[in-house]
Amino acid sequence: MKRRTWPLLLLLALLALSLQSCLGIGDNGSFKSNPNQNGQPGINTADQAKFSGKLYFVSNHTLYLLDGADNTYTPRPLTHNLQVQDPAVSPDGKHIAFIARYPNYSDLMLISSDGTNQRILRSGKGAYVPNPYSDMPKATFLWYAQPSWHPDGKHLIFLSDLGKPYTDAGVDDFLHDPQIFSISLDNPDEARPQQVACAAYGGGGLRDPGYRPGHPDEVIYTSYYYDKNQVDLYSQLYLTDPAAVSTHPCQRVGKGPIAVDPAMPITPQVATIANQEPAFSPDGKSILYTRREDATHRSIYLMPVPENITTVPKTPALIQQALGSYNNSVKLLTDQFLSFPTWSPDGKQMAYVGYSNGAFDIWLATLTRDAKTGAYSIEPGSQVQLTNAGGQLDSSSRPCWMPE
Repeated sequence: MKRRTWPLLLLLALLALSLQSCLGIGDNGSFKSNPNQNGQPGINTADQAKFSGKLYFVSNHTLYLLDGADNTYTPRPLTHNLQVQDPAVSPDGKHIAFIARYPNYSDLMLISSDGTNQRILRSGKGAYVPNPYSDMPKATFLWYAQPSWHPDGKHLIFLSDLGKPYTDAGVDDFLHDPQIFSISLDNPDEARPQQVACAAYGGGGLRDPGYRPGHPDEVIYTSYYYDKNQVDLYSQLYLTDPAAVSTHPCQRVGKGPIAVDPAMPITPQVATIANQEPAFSPDGKSILYTRREDATHRSIYLMPVPENITTVPKTPALIQQALGSYNNSVKLLTDQFLSFPTWSPDGKQMAYVGYSNGAFDIWLATLTRDAKTGAYSIEPGSQVQLTNAGGQLDSSSRPCWMPE
């Protein structure tokens, strides 16, 4: 009986390796470094994990650049001694806007793409000052988040609560629901930046702003808000003309939905699901986005961009037209947690934040498109883990993918 044990164990081992190969497990190469040894995230060295262009991402509060042409698989740190979030590279690739976060505020920052010439565009640093209406002091700290570049490379949109004193006078100071604003790099510290979109306070405000490629008159974002009874929380994608608020100001009723809003919803109002984190394709024709299906499942979807729907005032027919593209959404992936899908510069791959083995990391997948129907799908077996960040990847910051 003992003589048969080793052949049996060998057979089982070979069977396990065979199954791993069939399932696409165990053939993804090895990681260049152990993140616990040098603080830098490990990078997958497998051919399947190779990509073109430059990926910018945040790990252990540090902004890194990973160049697809670098055969050493070495991520390069671009910042030091800052708690970094939300990198965004300018259209010409020469500058990076990002957020430096502190306990009570955050700063909107700018550096050259080589990590030099770091400066503050807008600081949220404030103080506690006397409050004439309460015994509690009033805070003048501000929050900035998620910068995104105008196609001209001379303007930025971003999230902030800076507009409360003048766009929403009397709003409670403790409510930090951000709205979208725009600044010119020629005058970044202007007192009252242009307001691009309005938030309904109490639900979380706005997130994920971005310009549509080739359409500087269209901005997409996610809006979070409660119904008028403050019971159901909605999460929808909106498309808007960034100049619309200046000519058609938002009108509110309490903390619920905005009574008059020039922005157009492009996903339906459904409390049981949440549509979030949109990302335009390089040609501006498609949108990757995430959907929370239920408490334990998130998916990445792709939908065509609805055309010619940002006209104001809105009509019922225009609203139905805007929601039509959502009905043509295609589910690409489903898992326990997926976030921040990002297109490759050529539109043939996507990067996203995935959760596996108790940690967040960046993953890659190849997109294919049916020549007859035009429908997108994930190429079978193309999903691969790119980073091994040892639990240090910033899962709240979208990776930024630029061409060489």
